[in-house]
Amino acid sequence: MSNPAPLESAPAEEAPDPSIAEAERRLRLLKELTEIGMELARALKPCAEADEAASGKDPAAAFAPLSRAIRLTLALEARTCQELRDLQAGVARAREEERVQAAKHASDAADKAREAREDRVRDLVLNVAERECEDMDAFDNIYEALKERLEEDEAYEDCGDRPFRETVERLCKDLELTPDWSRWDGEGWIVEDPPARWRCSVFHQPSSKPLLRDDDLPTQTPPSRQSVHALE
Repeated sequence: MSNPAPLESAPAEEAPDPSIAEAERRLRLLKELTEIGMELARALKPCAEADEAASGKDPAAAFAPLSRAIRLTLALEARTCQELRDLQAGVARAREEERVQAAKHASDAADKAREAREDRVRDLVLNVAERECEDMDAFDNIYEALKERLEEDEAYEDCGDRPFRETVERLCKDLELTPDWSRWDGEGWIVEDPPARWRCSVFHQPSSKPLLRDDDLPTQTPPSRQSVHALE
């Protein structure tokens, strides 16, 4: 009796699905039963001829139940094959969907990390602008120029993937800012106590009288380091 050819196993990197493994086991058993039935049918012919000569019995009477059992086994084998194909297709689709979702999640995570780095670069450059700008107009110009560079200048398309120092230094140079690099700690500016006043604040001027009239009140409050993204 020959053994049926082994079915192709699942890829080594993926554990076989239990339902597929069970269907493959049943299919192997059915193939084996079919082979046994065929061997019995082949062996029946010479025995039947001898029995007929000795007893006059019809050999078809012995062959009929065996033939029926073989046909039923073949039908079960065909249904099991179809079931196995359906299971394999379903599992393949499910695993492909899982791979697609995993890739999407990884891509989303990478995008969020890149956006966070871009936001940090923007914060670091605006921190320099806060220290250097003499008035709000100058700061507004720097802010708009920075936004333009990050959105339109192809040199900064990958700034979210590059080292902070490299990108901040290039932006400061392009924006004509001159930061104090002695305050750089490798990932950003050394944290210091926030300034008591905005550099261009009128309150730097000593006065025993109110310094602002109603029409002098600023229409825009300079952003703090923590709220700079609210400008966008």
